[in-house]
Amino acid sequence: MTEEPRKVRTVEFRRLLGESNALRVWFELEQGRVAQFMVQLECRLSGEWIPVVRYDTAHNFVHCDRLHPYEPTEKTRLLTRDYNEALTFDIRDLADNWCKYRERYEKWLKRR
Repeated sequence: MTEEPRKVRTVEFRRLLGESNALRVWFELEQGRVAQFMVQLECRLSGEWIPVVRYDTAHNFVHCDRLHPYEPTEKTRLLTRDYNEALTFDIRDLADNWCKYRERYEKWLKRR
């Protein structure tokens, strides 16, 4: 008996949140279910696009990386029923709270 090839669909897009902020979204669907994903808030600071907050499924679990300019990344595990629910929540969180995350990152930048 031969195995059917795995049918995976990759989706990737970038959503602008004003002129200097954007969401980068990437995910893979397998049989209509999210198999893995990454959602990242990127802010243009000093002419460069900088990742500020990232949700992803690297390491085989859903977590949030709070990216810091001078310190190690802070990783927080998220408890969700499945990756579909997590992806929806994570996109909504970054779209709704990007201003707060950007302000926090800008404060961190000023500490040096």
